[in-house]
Amino acid sequence: MRLLIFIVSTLLFISCVPQKEIVYLQDDQSTEEIQTFNNEKEKILIKSFDQLYIQVSSFDDGKINFMSNDANRYGGGRSEADLAMVSYTVDSNGFIDLPIIGKFKVSGLNADEAADKIREELQLYLNAPTVKLSFVNKNITVLGYVTNPGRYFYASEHLNILQALGMAGDITIYGNRKYAVIVRVVDNVVSKQRVDLTNVALLGDDAFYLQPNDVVYVEPLKTRKWGIETFPWAIVLSSITTFILVANYISNN
Repeated sequence: MRLLIFIVSTLLFISCVPQKEIVYLQDDQSTEEIQTFNNEKEKILIKSFDQLYIQVSSFDDGKINFMSNDANRYGGGRSEADLAMVSYTVDSNGFIDLPIIGKFKVSGLNADEAADKIREELQLYLNAPTVKLSFVNKNITVLGYVTNPGRYFYASEHLNILQALGMAGDITIYGNRKYAVIVRVVDNVVSKQRVDLTNVALLGDDAFYLQPNDVVYVEPLKTRKWGIETFPWAIVLSSITTFILVANYISNN
């Protein structure tokens, strides 16, 4: 009987995930002071194969986007898919082919810098042009032990890893918060970086903010690798209960 109690207690113990394994951004809880971290957001630089939407207006006709040749260029809301249809894709050499000014290099510039340079070029052709440039179809992919793995699009200029995990429905209880991996491609070089989501120092780390097209992968805890989540508890407990009843019956007779 003692052996059975020991076995059941052991199984219950190893199936539990310690709280320390599932709490984000852990710190010294003995202090109530507000912690601050310096983490300056860097401007995203344009690179090959990015999609850019460019809005140009001028005193010549402020209602027209001179960079767009679509039939509905006089305004109206557009979805991400619509913007992709009228966007400019940066070629492998970092150039986009614009109306009026032709080939124009934008790789290595952020959105504001590229808009300023395009505006300078257009001053030769248009009366007081204004240029607005934005990225189209920015996305990240979240895989592994999250509630809803998949590819997610976002419109904000910056996205941090906690927001990305929130979009994917958060990490499941059997996801390893101490070992999330960020896979990133820069200039045809693929990098892999480990991120500890339980460490509060992450708030001041460069890895806190993601880049467009990053892939975040959450590995399983060892508990999940052992198959505890799918362990046939009902069958085991039923067998133990039956064994105890039979043992009691035999001992009483």
